[in-house]
Amino acid sequence: MSSNSNTASSDGTAGTGAAASWQETIESKINSIVSIKFIRPFTFETENRGTSQATGFIVDANNGIILTNRHVVSAGPVVARAIFNNHEEVELKAIYRDPIHDFGFFKFDPALIKHTKLEEIELYPEGAKVGVDIRVIGNDAGQKVSILASSISLIDRNVPTLGDMTYNDSNTFYIQASTNGTGGSSGSPMINIAGQAVAIVSAGLTKASTDLYLPLDRVKCVLEAIQAQTEVKRGTIQTTFQYRSYDEVRRLGVSDTVENNVRQDVPGGVGMMVVKTVLPDGPGHIAGLEEGDVLYRINGKTVAHFVLLEELLDGNVDQTLDMTVIRGKTSKDVQVNVQNLHALEPSQMLQVGGTTMTNLSFQLANHYRVPATGVIANWLFCILEEPIAVKPYVLKSINGKAVANITQVIDVIKTIGNNECVPVKYFHISEYYNNCLIDGSIKISHLWNQVALYTRNDYSGLWDRESITDLPPARDIEPTNVIFPVIKNADVAKLQDVVHSIVKVKCMIPIFIEGNVNRINAGYGAIIDAERGLVVVGRETVASTACRITITIAGTAVIPAKLRFQHPTISYAIVQYDPKHIGTTKVQAIKLSEKALEAGDSIRMLAMSKYETPVCLNAQVSNILPVETTSFEPPRWRSIN
Repeated sequence: MSSNSNTASSDGTAGTGAAASWQETIESKINSIVSIKFIRPFTFETENRGTSQATGFIVDANNGIILTNRHVVSAGPVVARAIFNNHEEVELKAIYRDPIHDFGFFKFDPALIKHTKLEEIELYPEGAKVGVDIRVIGNDAGQKVSILASSISLIDRNVPTLGDMTYNDSNTFYIQASTNGTGGSSGSPMINIAGQAVAIVSAGLTKASTDLYLPLDRVKCVLEAIQAQTEVKRGTIQTTFQYRSYDEVRRLGVSDTVENNVRQDVPGGVGMMVVKTVLPDGPGHIAGLEEGDVLYRINGKTVAHFVLLEELLDGNVDQTLDMTVIRGKTSKDVQVNVQNLHALEPSQMLQVGGTTMTNLSFQLANHYRVPATGVIANWLFCILEEPIAVKPYVLKSINGKAVANITQVIDVIKTIGNNECVPVKYFHISEYYNNCLIDGSIKISHLWNQVALYTRNDYSGLWDRESITDLPPARDIEPTNVIFPVIKNADVAKLQDVVHSIVKVKCMIPIFIEGNVNRINAGYGAIIDAERGLVVVGRETVASTACRITITIAGTAVIPAKLRFQHPTISYAIVQYDPKHIGTTKVQAIKLSEKALEAGDSIRMLAMSKYETPVCLNAQVSNILPVETTSFEPPRWRSIN
């Protein structure tokens, strides 16, 4: 080889002719990098439903395995497709997502690729060194191909905290480089001049040009297990660690002797690992670990790096580790049992009345420092009788029975009839230590949303569905007799008859169609035919033809109703209830005036307060104008003409 030929050294640094080598490297690897478009049909764990795009790259061409981020593969159901550089497209199936680190694998059928020569990118975690020139090739900002250049500036950065109710990594270093990537670059490979992947894009800082990359040590181990078709073992003691420099751990009690031993056993290191969090009732908590403990040794080995820590955890699942920690200037030995981390990851999802429920994941438990047990309900407001914020809530009990996992929830649901209202206790996960239990009531419809259990199948990449059919029938509705409030003010006593015509209408939309964005609407209507139970109400309340409607009379009796008519252009609809359900309640049809209002007419408006008591307001017609309604995005019904 001539002296001026393009070469790359073993650590990935450029030799002579580096510029030309980078061009050759990129040209040789560009077809191994794909754009990924994916859909999450359900809100699951920390991930909201929706569509997005990202990047991935082939790491096994023969088996069609693509590496990308965990938040792309998703913890829950996902539908994804890969688009190659020549715009060839193929369906993907999710075969692995890591319980804590931000990586996962998709798989495709290589036989379906007709026009692209499939080549893989080698994983080379040892190549991540400070100062190494790198390129990041991916789908940055939604562009088909973008190439970002930089150099590695840090390889031992602690993981960032990305916020509440979002994915947060733990127990690993992150690599730092100033590549200024944006959305869509997630899952892009950081490659060296030899064309090897030394890290994968994971996150970025919004107020800086810095991007953060996940090292590939665990990624490579998991890939090898998948290729060998062996069990992927991931261990945990439900304890997270942070890397702290020697000057910090000295203040936590580390002696000069211990520091000298660690420096000798782990040359090149600049610190030790400190316990950041210990989950209640987890193995670390049971063993006696405390926040602030400095990790010294495990099974006699000095551990001052996350790679060795994870090797020991993954290699000792369901076994016991002997750990030595420094607490206050004293050495403390503990024995801790290693759990199977995959067992703490929800692999089942229960769908009930538009709400999805899963077991509480280690990801959420770790972020909020709560025990890794319980049931998370997403979109709980779909079955609650009152609207609440769109947040995940932890269920405490349903119908007076405590629920700690999905199996117990199913057992309780099997005792609840269709549209039966039962009490529920729940709280937001951030309020765990405040004992802020919320009392409510839920009404579960077995008709609009069948009760079904979904179980993840990593072989097919799908979630197998099992219908829960042995549910009790709907209970007969007992007639309810109610008394309307009395208006005592003599000036407006003539409106007493109108009060007997006003009812509250609540409309729950189980599926988002026709452009609707609200799940629950409520308003007031007027009875126009008491004999048939017909009620006129605004279309803003009954916004969809696919809905579940209830009528509340005198703020007390809640009975079901059906949609009978929706005007196509004017804002009113007619719903109907069964008069038998209100017993002897004295309702009456409102009298409709045949005289059109004119400007200057005096009127009295009867409204209902938040306590559902009548309020009378004097008013005057100031003007009569055509309705001007604005268009909506997404498009939905609006009153015209």
